[in-house]
Amino acid sequence: MEIKILEKVMSMSGVKELAKNWYGTMIKGVVDTVKDRVALGGDYHVEACQILIETGSQFEDVWGFNIRFEENQKGVLEFDSMVNIKPDLGNRSRNINDQEIIKNTTEIICQFIEGLKKS
Repeated sequence: MEIKILEKVMSMSGVKELAKNWYGTMIKGVVDTVKDRVALGGDYHVEACQILIETGSQFEDVWGFNIRFEENQKGVLEFDSMVNIKPDLGNRSRNINDQEIIKNTTEIICQFIEGLKKS
């Protein structure tokens, strides 16, 4: 299954369809907060992260997220990823600790995914 870098807005039904290739009830993704890029898919966040890095992103700018569909049909956004462990940036957990980064990543993700619930 190919990881998809979003180049235009994707509907939630399109995201759910893409999710069937991996987990079905959720999809993993990463967002580059400097270049405003989003990649979806993969068994692990690091797979999508690597694709963004190979195409011009910097690791320190890429943050991992999940969209879960079990809790809400419109999806629930959460930031739980090993990619988010960035001690040099002060983030020592899988969750994003900086509210400004959460706000920025959420805005970018919601620009690309139509109808996403902002948890």
